[in-house]
Amino acid sequence: MSEVTRESPRQPNGKHVSGFGGNYIVFQCYGNKAIFLECAYALLSLSRQCEPEDLANTEVWIYTDDPAWFSSFKDCPLPLHYRKIDEATIKQWKGKIDFVHRVKIELLKDFVKDRHGNILYVDTDAVFTGRLAQVFKDISAGRQFMHVREGVVSERGNSIFAKLDTYLRKNVSQKVNGTPVHDLAMWNAGVLGFNTKDNHQLDEVLAFTDNQYPNFPKHIMEQFAFSVYFQQAGNVKAAAPYITHYWNLKEVRPLLASFFEHFKNRSWTELVCYSQLIQMPVLMQEKGNFYSNRSIKKALQKVHWLPVQPDWNELSKQL
Repeated sequence: MSEVTRESPRQPNGKHVSGFGGNYIVFQCYGNKAIFLECAYALLSLSRQCEPEDLANTEVWIYTDDPAWFSSFKDCPLPLHYRKIDEATIKQWKGKIDFVHRVKIELLKDFVKDRHGNILYVDTDAVFTGRLAQVFKDISAGRQFMHVREGVVSERGNSIFAKLDTYLRKNVSQKVNGTPVHDLAMWNAGVLGFNTKDNHQLDEVLAFTDNQYPNFPKHIMEQFAFSVYFQQAGNVKAAAPYITHYWNLKEVRPLLASFFEHFKNRSWTELVCYSQLIQMPVLMQEKGNFYSNRSIKKALQKVHWLPVQPDWNELSKQL
């Protein structure tokens, strides 16, 4: 695994920082091209929300198997840096339990081992919707972030919560600040914010995941592990006012591919402007409305929602 940096961390006065201790935004982006397009769209939204001075003390790091893919965005002003990872590393980070979401935990452990500062990890299927100054200020003060609170496990609000609640009651006697783990809230782990002084939590999250996933091999085990140990440290703050994580909107991937193909010869500044044409919250609402109003016949026929592929030239007239 190798590190590729586009520029060295510097203070506003231009001097090199030894042991950079500012703010870090971290992505994992490897494998499927659709993931790369999501990452590029996330970066566009970051540029749209943040002025250069907002990121003067910030580095954006992308763990990726293909740093060269991002080279087409030559005029991107974001402070981008890359950590190259390969298949062997990814396999190692999946661990003996062969769990794809375990990679995130190992990635963060790798990232923080020689760094000091505020960490904001963001999945690629995310859109920045606000400036981040307050987020980093809160992290620096010891607060921790996850994307959004999804509900208390023991309230069994959906089938996966019901199954997890049953499993935890039978198999996990652990308590967090006096509360049984099945009575804790599940938080979405598409965004994670913490200070490196709390690095030990990553070891605890990893151990919990490795211990429980073999007996309850569901995708939510990693996010529940983060939920347990972030809540152990105190009240978790929601990142949702600043970042939208559209994890349940995989149908937009062809839309993103169409967007980047149509505007492939545009500058970064133009792409930032045109990226407003894709409104993820609106698309999420459209999908919800489709399934709420889908007829029984269409349900039986398994007719699924897909976003309309727009005429980008026509749509651009609204800007």
